[in-house]
Formats: sequence, C-alpha cells, structure tokens
Amino acid sequence: MDQFERTLALIKPDGMKHRDTITRRIRDAGFVIVQSRIVRLTPEQASELYRSKIGHPNYHAMIVALTVGPIQAMCVSKVCAVAELNWLIGPERYQDAVRNAPGSIRAIFGDSRDELKNAIHGSEDAESARFEVRFFFPLLILEPIFNEQKLNDYLAAMVNPTLMDGLYMVAKERPNDPMLWLSDWLLLNNPYKPKTVTTSLGAVYNVVQDIKQDEVLSKDDYIGAQSMCDCAAFRKRGLCSCSLSTIAESESMVE
Repeated sequence: MDQFERTLALIKPDGMKHRDTITRRIRDAGFVIVQSRIVRLTPEQASELYRSKIGHPNYHAMIVALTVGPIQAMCVSKVCAVAELNWLIGPERYQDAVRNAPGSIRAIFGDSRDELKNAIHGSEDAESARFEVRFFFPLLILEPIFNEQKLNDYLAAMVNPTLMDGLYMVAKERPNDPMLWLSDWLLLNNPYKPKTVTTSLGAVYNVVQDIKQDEVLSKDDYIGAQSMCDCAAFRKRGLCSCSLSTIAESESMVE
C-alpha cells in the first residue's frame, strides 16, 4: 500500500500574484498543507536551495529569479506526494507544459516570454523533498506518516479490546474519578507490559553460594531464568550475568 509523503511546493516571486489560486489548486488536488510561510531569500540561501542545479546553463539566472521578491514555501502531504505534485505543476518549460499538460499550474500561470518564470517549484524526488522541506521548516518532524487504514487496523487489533474492557469496568464500578480509575486500570491490565518471573531469593542465593570455583553444573541444577540460559559463561562455570540480573530484579521486587 502506498505511503503518505511530504514534499515542498514553492510559489516563486512571479507566481505570488496568483498564490491564492495556486494554493487552492493544490488543496483541491487532495494535498494537505502541513506548514506554510512567506519568506524572501538571499542569493546565498537560494544557492544552497538550488545546490543540485549547479552547472545548469541558467543557474545564475535561476538564482536571480528566485530572489527578486517574496516566495511562499509550503510543506504538503499526500499519498505519493512527490510524483503527484510534479504531475500537478507540469513540465518545467512553459512550452512543454502547454503542449503536454495544458491543465497544469505552469501551463496556466507560467510566462510564455520567460521560461524561468514558471510560477512554482516542486521537489524532484524523495531525497530532494527531505532536504528542501528541512531547508524551510527545520523544526518540522519528518518521520514517516502512517496510512490511516493501517492506524485503524492497529487500533482495532491492539488497543480497542483492552480499552473496551476498561470502559466496561468503569461502568460496572462507577468510581468517583472515572478518568483516574481507568488510567490505573489500564496500567495494571496492559497486556503488553513486560512479565517478571518471581523466584525464591533463598533458593537463588543458595545456588550461587554452592557453586565452587571449577565446578560446572548442569542446567537441571538451577531455577528460573538460570536454568534456561545457554550463554558461554553459563556453559563454562554454571553462573553468568543473566543469573545475576535475575537476582537484582528479585531484590528490587522485595524492596
């Protein structure tokens, strides 16, 4: 199943007079605008943003075209956002956009007299999208966005059964503070919390004290976690850090 992505949509200075219409076109295409800001770049900042285009015949002209006025940067999200946005904005050259994608943003709002004035920029691929979104929104978290259906499936399978049991118990017990009671109940009845195996401290210490320096005991001579251990230290001396951690856990439980 396709995953949600985030990418950058950048309305250039020549497209700012149409920014409300362009923004509406992006929303109508199913994109969610995660964050948006209007800024004006310095030539140095524009050079950093366009670092992948160094060597392009019109590189310096592209820098000028991006810095002559304010721009609107938008982090947008959708399934397959990078490819979908590039399809929406159309080919980079105005003539190509008009011929091959007449309904695209660049075909409608580009300048037929200047191919650099094509109204909007979109990230070319996923790697560029990560860099460009981070460039304008450094505090934005870019972890993968989960598909809504996957989230619903996870909740139905892993969360809802226990939560419904807890709500049933709230209705049955009718506590004075239902929220606090439910939170305590969920902590006590969390089916995924780590399980601790309780052992007799006396038995554990007796086993440890009875081990002699060069004696190797079989696993049947031990209890609890120690009898299940197969590490090198256990095979050599019959005692290992695994058994010591069992002792420490048991002591903390007694306290």
